[in-house]
Amino acid sequence: MSKKKLIILTIMILLIVSWIIGIYKLSEMNSKASNGASTDIISEFIITSLGITNEYGITSSYPTEAKLERASKLLNSPLRKVMHASVYFVLAFIIMTMLSYLLNHNRYFISILATISLVFLAASFDEYHQTKVDGRTGQYQDVLIDCSGGLGGILFSSSYYLVYKLGYNKRNKEQEEIELKKKNHKKR
Repeated sequence: MSKKKLIILTIMILLIVSWIIGIYKLSEMNSKASNGASTDIISEFIITSLGITNEYGITSSYPTEAKLERASKLLNSPLRKVMHASVYFVLAFIIMTMLSYLLNHNRYFISILATISLVFLAASFDEYHQTKVDGRTGQYQDVLIDCSGGLGGILFSSSYYLVYKLGYNKRNKEQEEIELKKKNHKKR
């Protein structure tokens, strides 16, 4: 293995480990702190969005504090699930990129299986870890949501790879055909 490849793989592994540590650190928050942080972010997003739309004349009002709190609580659960999926989308994308690079884009099916397995293990350990935190529970539903995000990351990585690989191969094939036609034309 070349020194350049070893450095790139080391960086990717560190990125994956850092990402997983970040996931587990967020899971260490107790339920009150976790829900409070996410509802605060949602409230801030609503206020900022309304500020922008008010500035451009699209809307002309702000909600009362009670309505803002109600909207934040209503949006909290679905947006937390979306964030679960998004975090594991990124994790799967990084893992697929690393495995594809490591295996030189060969054994692509093995890369997909390994990524699914690693995402499932990370999600399962994360949910287990949450059972040890006050006020938190591990939910199998969250593992499924995390794995769905992981599958999205795999599909995104795979579609990029296929488009690049197919486009690159098609371009090379077309270039070879042009060169062959030029050679045949010169022989005449």
